[in-house]
Amino acid sequence: MTALTRGANAPLPARRVTATASCAVPVDVSALLVGTDLRVRSDADLVFFNAPEAPGVRWADAGGGQRVELDLDAVPADAAAVLIAVSLTGATTFGTVPPPELRLTAGGEPVAEFTVAGLGPEKAIIGLEIYRRDGRWKVRAVGQGYPGGLAELVEAHGIEVDDEGDRADPADPAPGMPAPPVAPAVGAAPREHVPPSPPPASEVGYVERCWLVWEDASRSLAAFLSSTEHALTLRNEEIAGRQPRGRFEQLMAAADQRLRSDAAQLREELARVEPHITPEAAPFDAPAWLTWQPRTDLAEGMLLGRLSTAELPDLRVPLILRLPWRRGVWVSRGTMPGDSAAYAWSLATRFLAAVPPGVAGLEVIDAAGLSGAGWLHGFDPSTSARLLGGGVATGPAAAERLRRLLDLVDLRRIGGDDDRSSAGPPIRLVVVLDAGAALAGEEAHQILRLVEDGPLVGVPVLLVETDTPTGDSVRAMRVQQSCNDLPSSAGSIGDSWVGAEWTLTPEVLPDAAGGTRAPALFSHVLGTHARAIAPHGQ
Repeated sequence: MTALTRGANAPLPARRVTATASCAVPVDVSALLVGTDLRVRSDADLVFFNAPEAPGVRWADAGGGQRVELDLDAVPADAAAVLIAVSLTGATTFGTVPPPELRLTAGGEPVAEFTVAGLGPEKAIIGLEIYRRDGRWKVRAVGQGYPGGLAELVEAHGIEVDDEGDRADPADPAPGMPAPPVAPAVGAAPREHVPPSPPPASEVGYVERCWLVWEDASRSLAAFLSSTEHALTLRNEEIAGRQPRGRFEQLMAAADQRLRSDAAQLREELARVEPHITPEAAPFDAPAWLTWQPRTDLAEGMLLGRLSTAELPDLRVPLILRLPWRRGVWVSRGTMPGDSAAYAWSLATRFLAAVPPGVAGLEVIDAAGLSGAGWLHGFDPSTSARLLGGGVATGPAAAERLRRLLDLVDLRRIGGDDDRSSAGPPIRLVVVLDAGAALAGEEAHQILRLVEDGPLVGVPVLLVETDTPTGDSVRAMRVQQSCNDLPSSAGSIGDSWVGAEWTLTPEVLPDAAGGTRAPALFSHVLGTHARAIAPHGQ
């Protein structure tokens, strides 16, 4: 059984699970089916004792203990998650009783449990979130509290409740839908700060940790925006005189405190693991680069930059591209000339640092020859031949290089190989400079084929929009849709869980100089690879 802490998650080993809660006082257990915005599709998505069934979710109370039974295969495709809620009735708050415990079981065997510590005036909490991820189901410990009880909780997730005037007295709430107290306290008690400590050996890897932190931050941000939207609706009611004043400020303060608490925990998660990361996933000014040595195995991933959002100003999440690449990478033009080329050579440096010597090399194509990459011809002939495909290919040589790479891709797709490839490394990172011009030229179809088929057979593609803006042809759009699209200067990027907008600040070598000269670190990494694979005596 997995013991979860707030914000942690774990895979579910079964598709049929049961959620229960235990507490020193009686509690009600309920569930909400929600979309990616953490809001219900309709009021029918609330499952509790007065509405005990929804697709894939069933409430039961056999033997005196409430439970929610989940058949995850039956949960509708447009429901991204099931939230398990625990609530109190009457004047009791969770801060006055021992922490409640939530448990998931499968076939009677415990799967995960979560003790929700650090509660104060809350009368209802979202305890667990059972959610889809890449076709699998996982469980996350949430612990988000609501001083206004179940009514406030369900309102924050899109359920309409009766107006205040239609409710019973707060001391005697309606069954299953308690009304909020007249003047609830604000926010949850902050968790005690724990200094960062080294991660245990059983903890997930750094790449996975960064993605989990981004996902958790995105979901916390979505919950915050949902709560503030609900609070703004109440403010309108207060202005119109249909609700007593003061509730808006209380809800906003509680939402802000929950978001800050979540952000603090996520910062601690990153602080615990970042001292142990390897260079390819570290900023260029990190001490790890001072002692860089060639790897003996393929790295998990490489750093692209840092993600931030205005609502979480103190949280910067590393964006890590997993290795090996399964899709092409598109680097768009930046705010200044040369931004995209500088970022491209920074990514190429990380790529080489992430693979063992002899495994990968670069194939650089610039049909127009205007991107300023002629410095690639300044390396010694053996390095150029072994690791750079002979240098940057321009003019007719660019078309020939592209044709040769497509021949290699086609042979690998059918399980063969090309004898001519024996002189070069098995992985060829193809860097297409001035991609906008390339997609407007005669080789556009070949580039599309390379992007769609190359990454899966050891020929990943990095397309760099340098001089010519990309047109809006169908082929150009297909190429971009087949790639991970990255801004080369601070720009927007959306997450894949709730669609929140983040700002990606690319990690760029300080001396990249717009791609017009060799960055020192690129030369160092390339030279180290060349020396490692040079025949004895050279």
